[in-house]
Amino acid sequence: MGFSLFSRIGGRLNPTTAGLRFYKSVEENFLGLKRLKQVADMIREEASDGLTVACMPVFATTLLPPVLADFVERHPGVPITVDSVKVPEVLVNLQNHKADVALSLAFPAVAGIEVETLLKVRASCAMPATHRLAKKKTVRPADLRGENLIGWPPNSRQPYEAEQSLISATEDRPRYTVFTDTAHTRYAMVAGGLGVSIVEPFAAKVWRAHGVVVRPFEADIEYEYAMSYRSSGIRSDLVASFRASVKRVLERYSFDD
Repeated sequence: MGFSLFSRIGGRLNPTTAGLRFYKSVEENFLGLKRLKQVADMIREEASDGLTVACMPVFATTLLPPVLADFVERHPGVPITVDSVKVPEVLVNLQNHKADVALSLAFPAVAGIEVETLLKVRASCAMPATHRLAKKKTVRPADLRGENLIGWPPNSRQPYEAEQSLISATEDRPRYTVFTDTAHTRYAMVAGGLGVSIVEPFAAKVWRAHGVVVRPFEADIEYEYAMSYRSSGIRSDLVASFRASVKRVLERYSFDD
């Protein structure tokens, strides 16, 4: 077929990413040898032993680069495809075998998909460096009275309900100026002077150079991040190695550097 179905590690055969994709096609498509040949041709053209990672945009610009640097050191020459998508698309891509592994916010258990929690972090508050709240070491909900706020939309998988509960209990409630469901957009709106925002911490280092400062936020709003992959019982050696790279990077990762 022109690509490897298995790789031998420690005397044990492990299926390659290409092998898993071809196996899935054999399992689901009883369309004859012509269809299987088409699938083999497609995999061959797409560099069969590559790795496809689906992740949220904020991970693609922060956590993923050092993870891939660690991974590439152990697998030089392996082609990698990064697909920046939102959480619902992460799930679809995994189910449709368009991605081998994903990094995103955690989501509820789904049949056939294994979700492994990586870390949980508290929310922060982002504001322009010239904002009055930038002088505080910690921002509290009461400090947001009367402020312009960039918030999550109601259909977001981000902690929308927790944010709304907190804001509704505040006297002289903040005024929402922009709703957006991506972290970098929230930081960009803050940098543009449109308000302050309750944010996740990963993008902070990217936007510090654009005049955005981040302070700890004293509230029970938490972000849970996870790595996910298909739980078919068969995992390629590349996915296993990528998982190990993620673990190594998180052990030394800093939100401040």
